Amino acid sequence: NPVFAAIEGVYGGRTGAKVLAYYEVELGLNHVVRKWTADVSDSANHLIALPGGAGGAGGGEGGAPSGVLVCSAGQIEFRHAGCAACAAAIPRRQRSAEDEDEDEDQIPIIVASAVHRTKATTFVLAQSDAGDLFRVAVETDEAMAVRRVRIAYFDTLAAPAGSLAILRAGFLFAATRDGGGSHQLLQFENLGEDDGDGDGAEALRFARHAEMASLAAVDEIESIAPLVAAQTHDLAGEGAPQIYAAGGRGSAESAALRIVRHGAEVADLAAAELPAAPAGVWTVAAGGAERIVVSLAAATLVLELRDDGEVAESPDAAGLACDAPTLAAASAADGSGIVQVTPAAVRHVLRDGRVREWRPPGARAISSAAASAHAAVVALAHGGRAVWLELHAATGALREAATIDTEGASITCVALAPPAAGRARAAFVAVGCGDCAVRVFTLEKEGGGARLAGVVATAAEPEAVACLAAGADSADVAVFCGLRNGMLVRTDVDAATGAVLASRVRVVGAGAVRLACARVGGAPAVVAMPADAPPWLAAAPRSFSGRPQRLVPLAYDALDHAAALAPSPLLPDGALAAVSGATLRIVAPARPEAAAVSVAAIPLGATPRALALHPESRHFAVIETERAAGAWASRVRVVNPLDGATTDSFALPRDEAAVSLALVRFAADPAGRLLLAVGCARAMTLRPRACAAACVRLFCWRDGATRLELVHETAVADVPLALAPFAGMLLVALGRAVRLYDLGARRLLLKAQALVAPTAVCQLRAHPTALRVFVADAQESVRLVVYSAAARTFRTVVDDSLPRYVTAMHVLDDGDTVVAGDKFGNVVALRVPPAALRALDADSPAPTLANGSASAPFRWDVVAHYHVGDIATALTTAALVPGARPVILLATLLGSLGAAIPLLSRSDADMLRALERSIRNRAPPVSGRDHAAFRSALAPARAAIDGDLCERFFLLDADVRQSIADDVGRSVPDILKKLDDMRSLFAF
Repeated sequence: NPVFAAIEGVYGGRTGAKVLAYYEVELGLNHVVRKWTADVSDSANHLIALPGGAGGAGGGEGGAPSGVLVCSAGQIEFRHAGCAACAAAIPRRQRSAEDEDEDEDQIPIIVASAVHRTKATTFVLAQSDAGDLFRVAVETDEAMAVRRVRIAYFDTLAAPAGSLAILRAGFLFAATRDGGGSHQLLQFENLGEDDGDGDGAEALRFARHAEMASLAAVDEIESIAPLVAAQTHDLAGEGAPQIYAAGGRGSAESAALRIVRHGAEVADLAAAELPAAPAGVWTVAAGGAERIVVSLAAATLVLELRDDGEVAESPDAAGLACDAPTLAAASAADGSGIVQVTPAAVRHVLRDGRVREWRPPGARAISSAAASAHAAVVALAHGGRAVWLELHAATGALREAATIDTEGASITCVALAPPAAGRARAAFVAVGCGDCAVRVFTLEKEGGGARLAGVVATAAEPEAVACLAAGADSADVAVFCGLRNGMLVRTDVDAATGAVLASRVRVVGAGAVRLACARVGGAPAVVAMPADAPPWLAAAPRSFSGRPQRLVPLAYDALDHAAALAPSPLLPDGALAAVSGATLRIVAPARPEAAAVSVAAIPLGATPRALALHPESRHFAVIETERAAGAWASRVRVVNPLDGATTDSFALPRDEAAVSLALVRFAADPAGRLLLAVGCARAMTLRPRACAAACVRLFCWRDGATRLELVHETAVADVPLALAPFAGMLLVALGRAVRLYDLGARRLLLKAQALVAPTAVCQLRAHPTALRVFVADAQESVRLVVYSAAARTFRTVVDDSLPRYVTAMHVLDDGDTVVAGDKFGNVVALRVPPAALRALDADSPAPTLANGSASAPFRWDVVAHYHVGDIATALTTAALVPGARPVILLATLLGSLGAAIPLLSRSDADMLRALERSIRNRAPPVSGRDHAAFRSALAPARAAIDGDLCERFFLLDADVRQSIADDVGRSVPDILKKLDDMRSLFAF
């Protein structure tokens, strides 16, 4: 029978008394038996389970007799039933010259641990709240009796972890517990130094490593945990909302208002001003160095990136014609030279300086062109004709391979497809035409002519086309076409035949979209640059190597042109030479993750609890509350999210905690001001929930709604856990009751009150139109309460049949559906039943219980239920993609952001449900848990499909994919397209 241990507080005993208890699960009888208890230190806070048997926990041949390590303030103690206790002190830091403020008397407290067992020994790591790692060993004698616990300093991480895990491959994963840090993957360099016999006083002190000595950082994932509040707004005017998430705790290094944007990070490396706005930019290799070719209106500049990171004009033009504009440029194969296309000719500048030229017949001008290492294609002005040229490998001469005829349609842009593996000839040529079409031409095997292989109809004239390989496991080529109406079309083309396969369309801006090929993270990519809008990147995400290129925006200014810079000692991962206006910039975009986001942080002074946005000044009011030195410290901060400046800060009196806030406009206010209400409690205790005094402070906005001025404060009888504007007044949650207040000259005026909850009201949301309010109880789910203005009374109409410890709540736009999350990781959608709506429309009275709380004659209809696995702290609706349907945005305590996408098509729902079921059976989760049971932790999952599980389809082997596709009744490309569209068209 399995046994588990727990640290328990003794109810009814003295304050802080704790015991260690063993519980045994009787599998045959299906119940739990308490087997053993022992008193432990009042400061005990963490348990480490030790494996039993030979080699158990010591590192000697004797092993260990199972048991647990009880971690408390300053010590770690071995405890086990039938064994003597054995304790050791946790070493403390020595003060160093770098850490003059270090407190040598600070008592270390263990916050995280990890145990890794091998055949020979068991490796135990424990981390203190200062970030120090200790190696713990339990030594036993031949009789398996514990004779000593040894603790030795191992290394130091930048921040304390919420959890540690040791991998068999020799890695340590540290999940951060505070915001401002990162989840880290570290590799063991060694197992630490021997600490001697551990009996001397010197073993109780250690010198912290200035840099990690036993571990080496391998990778990291940025964390925004703990996340306590979140809202979505487009304050920056980017066309897509930003997520403003308040989180962190305790200090300015952790507590912050973080701005999460959809877009991959871009690093600025260098910049240079140009004499005028260029018409294009390319990069070529010449003389062992890379040149940046910039085309102006009537000339060409040749620049270079120096070793010091500066961009300057190159002293050597590498044979390029600088007295004419450039239409295209590329490095020839095998370093044989440079291909340059001007309006008058195609020039092949050989390595020895000789030039091979091809001029169009009849002195016709070239209007657009594309060049690669082996070929070039040029469109001739005044007519639908283009010429496909190839470079002769031996002589460098330019040979006409084919003439392309578009049947009179004007040519606006051209592109060469990448050659197939092991071949030099381009697979096909994509030609954008003025009749709103992209034509695909292939080269005939005999006769040298060009054959029209396919046509892609577009909604507007093409501005640019670009081609690159469709994916790592696909032989197709993706043709991207930027249109002049701001749309980007991606079409898969068969590289062998040129046949057009499937197309997808995405709106990326409002103006013409230019394109450029690039390499990001060593993988081919396309940069789409809409006019006056941030650029977009099409690249395979690093964490989904099997996924085809997916479009993500770049968190950067609008660009006009771009070209790829090859990796070099100065730029080991390569970069982009990009043009914005008359400025040339060297930038390095990050390869996008599965959900490419960029995060900017505005530091706060203490743990944020809630935030509210003033709609006119677009400034946030944030309440910060922290408990330190036995007392509460709180303030109300006004933050400008655009520049991160704090425009005002109002400190509350000592030992007063700010617990809630809301913006309210009172109907009784003749000035119609938008006021800020803040709920405060003095000397508040959380268990039991009580306070010495409580009040609601009312602030008005000054100086363009960037500063606060106290209007008055009103004493209340309990902790005001929630505030909400309602019926032109302020609704306040006080314990089990709600009170409705109106504005008075010196204080708020009580208008109505009622007991509406069995435990404590923790959330309030007003109905968008009717006099109804959704009330969340701390333990008993959500209730719908109706207010009678004539009688000034509240009555409960709808409640729930299941207890739910609500942590977040949001009312959908229909006003009859509420989405709530609870402290056990569940999210549920509840809807007012039709019978209740009919009763509300008829205004039928409801009976009243003897305790004064209105009864609930109706129960919620459960629309959907889903176990997320994390505590929801914020729920809202927002259209994350411009023009898309709104989704339900979910923010969790551990820093996750999720989106619930509504499915309006029955066929889509059936297909995704079948896909989820097939993946669950054919590719179960690596944890080994039953997926259906996990998602149904409290109640059976209902009307919800696990999108994370469905996206594992990208990572599966080809044969497993095909088996799942057969189960679903769809082809593999159809499933890939549907999954990619569900994310890219609705979410990040």
